[in-house]
Amino acid sequence: MKNEEFLIEQNHLKKTIADYEEVISDTQLKLKNLSALYSDQERRIAEQERLLHKVNKLENSLKQPYFARIDFYNNESLIKDICYIGKIGVTDYDNRVITVDWRAPISSLYYDSNVGPASYTAPEGKISGELQLKRQYDIENSVLNSFNDVDTVSNDEILKPYLSVSADNRLKNIVASIQSEQNVIIREPIGNNLIIQGVAGSGKTTVALHHIAYLVYNNRDYYDANQYIVIGPNKFFVDYISSVLPDLDVDGVKQFDFVDFASHYLNTNFEIKNSLDNFNASNPKHPDDDFSYYRTSLEFQKFIKEYMKSFEENMLPKSDLEYKNIKILDFSEIEKEYYSINKNTSDTISKRIDRAILLLSKKIDDKKTDILNKSLKNVLKENNTNKQKENAKNNQSLKKELDASGTNILKRYFKKIKFNIYDIYKNVLIEVKSNNKFACEIDIKLNELKKGIIEFEDLTPLMYIYYIINGAEEFKNYRHVVIDEAQDYNLFTFFMLKKILSNSTFSIYGDLAQSLYSNRSVNSWDDVIEKVFNNNISIKYLNKSYRTTIEIMTEANKINKQLGYSLAEPVIRHGANVQYINTVQKQISNVILNQIDYMKKQGCKTIAIIGKTPKEVDNIYNKIMGKINIEKITSKNYKFSNDICITTGYLSKGLEFDGVIILNVNNSNYNKKNELDMKLLYVSMTRALHELSVLYSDDLLNILISN
Repeated sequence: MKNEEFLIEQNHLKKTIADYEEVISDTQLKLKNLSALYSDQERRIAEQERLLHKVNKLENSLKQPYFARIDFYNNESLIKDICYIGKIGVTDYDNRVITVDWRAPISSLYYDSNVGPASYTAPEGKISGELQLKRQYDIENSVLNSFNDVDTVSNDEILKPYLSVSADNRLKNIVASIQSEQNVIIREPIGNNLIIQGVAGSGKTTVALHHIAYLVYNNRDYYDANQYIVIGPNKFFVDYISSVLPDLDVDGVKQFDFVDFASHYLNTNFEIKNSLDNFNASNPKHPDDDFSYYRTSLEFQKFIKEYMKSFEENMLPKSDLEYKNIKILDFSEIEKEYYSINKNTSDTISKRIDRAILLLSKKIDDKKTDILNKSLKNVLKENNTNKQKENAKNNQSLKKELDASGTNILKRYFKKIKFNIYDIYKNVLIEVKSNNKFACEIDIKLNELKKGIIEFEDLTPLMYIYYIINGAEEFKNYRHVVIDEAQDYNLFTFFMLKKILSNSTFSIYGDLAQSLYSNRSVNSWDDVIEKVFNNNISIKYLNKSYRTTIEIMTEANKINKQLGYSLAEPVIRHGANVQYINTVQKQISNVILNQIDYMKKQGCKTIAIIGKTPKEVDNIYNKIMGKINIEKITSKNYKFSNDICITTGYLSKGLEFDGVIILNVNNSNYNKKNELDMKLLYVSMTRALHELSVLYSDDLLNILISN
């Protein structure tokens, strides 16, 4: 029976591939005849792009057109739907369904339901019936290798083939192995705000990207893909995920790290000084300080808000409005009109200025005749011919300006206000210092700002000042924002993003155990929920780790225990024990090269060497660079194309590798009482999928020795 069933499925796969090829052929034929079908060039070009994209999607899907099948009997229509589920949904030109998109409502049955009574939610409402079959396929290069009926095989057995593959294939295969708790998040409606607290390896990034893909697909009649944003922790991470969204049939989603987002918003470029770049392994003190915390706090936000009120009260040029020595308006009239504007209806300084120009131009209109008469008197009373000609010329020029209601004169008047956000920020800091706060730190900061040195902690205050002046009109078109590695953001930054992206909902993904900037980050999601979103956001948890083997996660959980966090729950996937290697009296480069060779023999395709500091990384890189093809990842070099790389723990966040080698895990290098040290080590250990080697000299970090 099994052989007969396999033959039936094999024939169905061949037919599906033939159907795909027929749709490709029909689409290519339509492409050839576009000129005859569309006389309008703009419509023709748009249709050409759509059809080329369709052909590309179909050709990419030929090797694996589907990964699952469900048979669902609909109680209402009394029809049995047999759905083959793939990364994309395909119908032929007769509107016959060939494969169903994994994001379609009926596909949720595969992820959420067992064989038996089941239901799913469609646009027309709840659809109830019976799930009669739930089948998973292993298809590779258009060949059916095997299939399993999901209810007859354990979930762990089904997951194993997907979790055992190399890192470069995991993101591409995740659609087939989405778990129920992940699927709930992926299928959250666009109107919901979410915080997802997930342990290392719980699939936060893949869930985030699939959530975006789901939203784009199910809201395609209302919003374009370019109305969604993904904000990642660094350029390396953004580059790492950039190939995933097109593979999920999503093109056009905006992708930034926070620094680039700030640069885009402020319309300026700057270099950021990273506090961890200068981390000193011999000094366990956290590189952040109270001044860092203050700059990223809502307390500082409130201080800036009050300062900007004072700034606005004193910003108007203390002079009358004149043109060629002819008074147009008294300063008192300008001041009265500007400060009469309701701040609630004109919520930025630039809008209030625009409103003031409009109101004042009406006043100028009313005074136009009197102003011109005054100007004419100046012409007539002048005896000097040259002077009279000059005044007459000025009078004509004034008349032109007044015919335009003095708008240009008013614009020039308000342009005298200095809106340099860096100068304003410096003055804000000086004001903080005058309140006897952070005097020494502020002097250092002011000196850095003079040299153009900006830290991450300075970005949000600068953005807030800019927002108070200019608002964020350009960003009101966005509808949903995904923030990954959000544990390293702070309340002020969340507040600012919500201000700028005021028409967007948010999905915020993070793990408090992986926060590397404790003095500038949130300590609890409760603060974000209450103080930023006013409780209009829900929190969900992903506690299962799908990335690492039980052996690796058991060791990493020792750090979780030390930090006082709940332990991650690894899925049932065993692998090799973590190797602890004492490098005393051994040449470190040889140890590393031997471990790389060993990991390659175990099937590892991607391998990362992870150090604590840039100095440590540079030292090892210089020793082995001539002996092996290796790429060094820094905060500036974020393009990763090699199978083997070396980087720091904080730059490896959000990434995963088949094998990982961690350098110098000694008690002197990683202080168990220092939170940053423990989090850096936890991040480094949990990057490994299959193999982990921990190097140390003399004394291994003692919490890793304990059972």
